Amino acid sequence: MPGCPNSDALSCEYRDRRGHLCTLAFCPHHGAVIKGVSYCRRHASTVRAIGPLATDPNGLPDLDDRTPSLVNWIARELDGHIRAQLEAAAREGESVVIDDAVRLSRDSKRNLRWERSWRLVEHTGLVLRISIQVSEENDALVRINVGSEMVADGIPPWIARRRMGEDVDVAIDVAQRQLFYQYLRESIAKAVAEFRRSDRRYAR
Repeated sequence: MPGCPNSDALSCEYRDRRGHLCTLAFCPHHGAVIKGVSYCRRHASTVRAIGPLATDPNGLPDLDDRTPSLVNWIARELDGHIRAQLEAAAREGESVVIDDAVRLSRDSKRNLRWERSWRLVEHTGLVLRISIQVSEENDALVRINVGSEMVADGIPPWIARRRMGEDVDVAIDVAQRQLFYQYLRESIAKAVAEFRRSDRRYAR
């Protein structure tokens, strides 16, 4: 890292599903060690996002794939709101089940995507599912699904700025992030309320 005086660098041990090994090395202060394995910050974020899947060599994302980390980042921001929406919407006999990590799946066109979901369930099965999805086909576009319907999508402002080479001060960055998350939260709340008003059982 720029300005770091440490000389005790550890090599990142991340190897993706194609067998490519990360070539970066960081000191312990600027890297991470997870279960005895050293990683650079980017791949530490990936490993934390996918959880148990990190033990499967065939399930590890490509070296430059930030998709699972992006899904996990958005999920952390929305987790409390989504839990509250589902808990408020739950009827007697219904409970909330939450994914403990980002999962790999495929969309209707068989394209790979990473997602994390929250589910309202009853003894007969699924009542309602909310998911955050990012496809490997477009690894910057965040989609929010409530049941089978996509209720919101967008490219996070910090990613849009990076792509355009723009830089803003901290206050503008914070304001843009807040607006983005507000849009997602409002879209989710509206869809859950509509679900209960119509009492439809959305499919997965």
